[in-house]
Amino acid sequence: MDELFADGKCMRARPLALLGMLLCVGIAAALMACSSGKKTKPDELGMAQIVRWLPGTYNNSAQHDADVKAGKPPHDALAVAIVPIDSPLMGVHAFYFQEMAADDPRRVMVQEILTFEMTDKGRIKESIASFVEPRRWRDANLNPEVLTALVPDDLTPLSGCDLFWTRSPDGFVGANEPLRCHTASQSSEAAARTDLRAELTATQLSLSERSYDASGALIAGRAEEPFNRLHKGAAHKP
Repeated sequence: MDELFADGKCMRARPLALLGMLLCVGIAAALMACSSGKKTKPDELGMAQIVRWLPGTYNNSAQHDADVKAGKPPHDALAVAIVPIDSPLMGVHAFYFQEMAADDPRRVMVQEILTFEMTDKGRIKESIASFVEPRRWRDANLNPEVLTALVPDDLTPLSGCDLFWTRSPDGFVGANEPLRCHTASQSSEAAARTDLRAELTATQLSLSERSYDASGALIAGRAEEPFNRLHKGAAHKP
């Protein structure tokens, strides 16, 4: 009888031990999931902040005037308008970007579509595309509804020139991988290596674009203070 009792006790202990092991595994998995969530959450919050700060109208008149006053070669006086695009085809976070002369908005230099997404590795990626027919979309910032007609065939992606955004003390900084980004040089038929940089705060957007030839010589952009420091004006109103 004692022997049977001992065997019965042993048989009851095994399920209890197995249950304890399963509980431990479940707790460990929950802790790992929480840890993983903590790692991705800051980047998701960063994405939300970027897409909230980015839309608006900007200009660098203060920078231009300061250069003139100091007797330095002035940065071009620019105005920039950025508006969100309400189109599922363009992605959840897509924006129309237009750069103009600050003293003449009819002189448009740049028209692009900027799209933001989270990569599989949890990084914030900005992709850039130009227009196949830019005149068709000129001044779309004044009438954003026309952008709902955009389809992928209207755009040419700037391949290899994606910017990856990270936090900075005041906001966010974005940079591409210059060795992968090649654009046509105005001074040469050879492709130029292009270095794109951006800085974003709640009130300022700074942009830099510099190109280098195969020998590493600067062929486009400014050697000193490469950024156009654009301050936000009136907030965008959807």
